[in-house]
Amino acid sequence: MSKHEEHNINSSERRKKLIEETVPQFEKFSESRESYIQALEKTIDVLMGENQKLSFNHNDIRSSIDELVAMQRLSNTVGTALEPNTIVNTLIELTEQVIHVIEASIFLFDGTARKLLPLTAHGSEKLEAEAQQQLESGIVDWLFTEMKTIIIPDLSHLVTNDSARNYVLVPLMLRGQGIGIYLIHTEKKQENFTHQDIQLLTVLANQAAIGVENWRTHTQLLKANSELKTFQAQMLQAAKLAAVGEMAASVVHEIKNPVQILSMQMEIVLLGRGQGDWLGMLNTQIKRLSEITKRLMSFSRSMDEDYGDELVEVNKEIKFILDIIGHDFKNNNIASELNLHESLPTIVGSVNHLQQVFLNLLINARDAMPKGGKVLITTEVKDFNIHIHFTDTGTGISPENMSKMFTAFFTTKEVGKGTGLGLAICQKIVSNHKGEIKVKSVVGEGTTFTIILPMKRSLK
Repeated sequence: MSKHEEHNINSSERRKKLIEETVPQFEKFSESRESYIQALEKTIDVLMGENQKLSFNHNDIRSSIDELVAMQRLSNTVGTALEPNTIVNTLIELTEQVIHVIEASIFLFDGTARKLLPLTAHGSEKLEAEAQQQLESGIVDWLFTEMKTIIIPDLSHLVTNDSARNYVLVPLMLRGQGIGIYLIHTEKKQENFTHQDIQLLTVLANQAAIGVENWRTHTQLLKANSELKTFQAQMLQAAKLAAVGEMAASVVHEIKNPVQILSMQMEIVLLGRGQGDWLGMLNTQIKRLSEITKRLMSFSRSMDEDYGDELVEVNKEIKFILDIIGHDFKNNNIASELNLHESLPTIVGSVNHLQQVFLNLLINARDAMPKGGKVLITTEVKDFNIHIHFTDTGTGISPENMSKMFTAFFTTKEVGKGTGLGLAICQKIVSNHKGEIKVKSVVGEGTTFTIILPMKRSLK
């Protein structure tokens, strides 16, 4: 055999041997590849399933968050409501997210009468009777002591029906004290209540308790404010009548003059001795009496009304008050001078109250000039405000008394001659008109009170 032939045989054997060794490995690789692909497909299926679950969980979480946000918003509404119906309506709406509600209501505890009184008209007579029964049985006292929610079966329904109903009693606690109960009638079975359900109902009831306290406080504040306004009106009226009382002698004298003239003239006429235009003279004196009476009646009318939105002609009202106090000034040797802005704009305010301010300031001026003197009243416009100056030539105010001038019941007058309310009331009235009152004084020379009122203003 030649060497060439021997080489070919050896090569053929090597190839055969290589094939025999390689084929099993290739077959093994093919099997592994198929297994890998199958495993990969299973992994993809699992991942897709997990992804779908995650998507569902994400939606569930999102839905839960939305519910929590809604409950938080409504819960805040319960805690901040200032009207009983809003408290109960919102509380029931929130409860519906926890359990089904047949009917429900809040009952407040009256310790004196030992009764549970419904906060609103929510709930039937049956629900109200159930609340009272639980109070009489001692269950409500137990609720307040233990601060726990309990579930009681509706036995009356169970007797006549196959289905079960329950009452849920949730205590309304405030600073450790029971103020009432939240009573819920529901079809939810007792065994289906979860610990989370009870916790949520307890939280909602606590928010309702805060809402009830806010409502009570708000109601008390409204009542106190109403009483305060009534007292202020009475105080203003009393001070106003006191001012009229201070001028009583002067007013009587002013009325007395025309009455005497009328009386004398009537005697002359009755004797048949009437001379000249006696009828016109009688008519003049009667009109004079009528004007005096009208001024006093107009000024002394009740001040119970609120500060209105009237158009006030300041110059006109100053002249009106001067007419009232004018004779008193003459009796006390006091001269008055007006320096009024001719085209003074009207302001929005209360005629009656501003009249009282003007009168109080003029009475103070009179009292500051026991030996007589002069009062100058000036009106002007500055920076969209009306300025009213009352200047007297009286004794002035000492520096130590300047800071006390507007303090209620402070007075430098003799006992029985002043209430100490005049300037305090003036400041209150001017403040309610969105204005301010200032004072300047020099002892022995006189005092100037300045009232500053906005030209355009709304009291409401």
